[in-house]
Amino acid sequence: KFYVTRLLRIRKVTDEDMHHNFTCMLQADERTQIKIIKLKKGNTRDLPVCIFTTGMVLAVLFPCIAVAAVFVCVMFRVDLVLFYRNVCRRDDTAGDGKEYDAFVSYLKDCISPTGEEREFALKILPMVLEENFGYKLCIFERDVSPGG
Repeated sequence: KFYVTRLLRIRKVTDEDMHHNFTCMLQADERTQIKIIKLKKGNTRDLPVCIFTTGMVLAVLFPCIAVAAVFVCVMFRVDLVLFYRNVCRRDDTAGDGKEYDAFVSYLKDCISPTGEEREFALKILPMVLEENFGYKLCIFERDVSPGG
């Protein structure tokens, strides 16, 4: 006996095709065999479009959010540490016995036309670090007595 197998792929099946009979004919030598078939729906189901779309959006969005979170953490790591210390009221430098937490040093003899360095060292840093986060800064002009 000689067997031949052929695969028939139907690219598009409509509901109308489900109601028709299809004739398959095999002709070998002098013999001809004819079979009539009718299509029926299978049990396989695809994912609904809304679930598939939601999954794809989440699959793309999650890595983007993760990359953005890492970027924010890297760019604002000092701010995040200060925020954490402020929220948790946890400061590891409080009981270390030191009078100051940081020394602010800037070049005061090199006067810029706008005075940005002086304003930053004498106003902005103390406002942010001392008033908002409770750190004690040592600023030479303010905290060091002459000859000291």
